[in-house]
Amino acid sequence: MQRIVLSGSIAVLVLLFFGFSKFFATASATNSSLESASKVDAFPSKEPKTIENTSIAFENHIKDMYQKLKLKKAELDYPAFKTAYVGYLNLQAKGELKKEILTILDFTKSSRFERMWIIDMENQKLIRRELVAHGKNSGHDMVTSFSNKLHSNQSSMGFYVTDSPYIGKNGISMLINGMDKGYNCQARNRAVVMHGANYVNPRTMNRNGRLGRSFGCPAVEMHKAQEIIDYVKSGSCLFIYFKDKKYLNTSKWLNLDKATTFFAENIQHNAVNVPSTASVTTENTNG
Repeated sequence: MQRIVLSGSIAVLVLLFFGFSKFFATASATNSSLESASKVDAFPSKEPKTIENTSIAFENHIKDMYQKLKLKKAELDYPAFKTAYVGYLNLQAKGELKKEILTILDFTKSSRFERMWIIDMENQKLIRRELVAHGKNSGHDMVTSFSNKLHSNQSSMGFYVTDSPYIGKNGISMLINGMDKGYNCQARNRAVVMHGANYVNPRTMNRNGRLGRSFGCPAVEMHKAQEIIDYVKSGSCLFIYFKDKKYLNTSKWLNLDKATTFFAENIQHNAVNVPSTASVTTENTNG
């Protein structure tokens, strides 16, 4: 009888031993899992933070350039410059440009305003600011509409790449290639070019209360056409800006992520250790 009781006791002890062993093994595994999770939480992926930092650096870079070029003093609004610059970088990224020159036409401005700015992007210098005409069916003094259609006699918004100069009925002229499908891609078929025109001058502006108008071409003052065209011809960026939400949201050249990536890979390293003035120029970039 004692032998039976003793055998039973041994069996109970063996069961208890294996039970506790399983319990401790499970607890240990759980603790290990928690520790691993804690390590993951403690050291999250750096990629989102890196992207955020690059985006901030890109914005600061644009603000710094806007200030360095003294574009607020030159009356070019910051949103117009930023939009133009994003497209300029994306055109560069695709190898569409041969010159580091950016010409901005702000057609939110009155025709009586010198609303064309030519910028040397390589040396970060504003070269000149000029009068420029819009299409006669795009509006009176202010532009109200655009078209990409033949015979519309309207201006076309968006990005262009300048091409070769030639001598036409308006004298020195320059071909321009519309880069925005659906917005200005018919420029060549419509014979939309840059040229000089006698109706682009202060006398006409003062007499009529507006600048003379074209058939859709960005026409400049006749006596300045040669200098302007010689400078921007053959592979520079020309941008006609307007606050059109559909265009601003759909143009492939205004992809901010792609422009930021190009900035990070090609420009940001040149700005390392250069103090940013963006924090003190916010109010100066609201133009």
